[in-house]
Amino acid sequence: MDTTLPSGTTKRRIELRLARPLLTWFARPTVTIDGVGHPAQWGTGTWTVADDGRTVIGVYLFNRAWRFGAATVTVGDAEVLEYRAGVLPVGAGRLAPLPVPGLPGLPGRDSR
Repeated sequence: MDTTLPSGTTKRRIELRLARPLLTWFARPTVTIDGVGHPAQWGTGTWTVADDGRTVIGVYLFNRAWRFGAATVTVGDAEVLEYRAGVLPVGAGRLAPLPVPGLPGLPGRDSR
């Protein structure tokens, strides 16, 4: 018989879109979930996070010489996050929730 897990340990999935910059300098993305690193690929993927919305997601790029483009965000109620690195391999990247069209009542979303 299946039982639900206690509150705080239930999981949900979020979509993470990793946009590849024009010049990657042979870098690969790494996703961190609450400080634990996971190798990733460019494009769209789903990741498991805690249901309470306090999970911290981070992304950085790494090549054999250096690490760059780091960005972090707390998941909250977001369903889709998008990461964009800078044009040059210096400075921080941008990780932000994307609005999902068609879901009423949430800021930044289409309420039709």
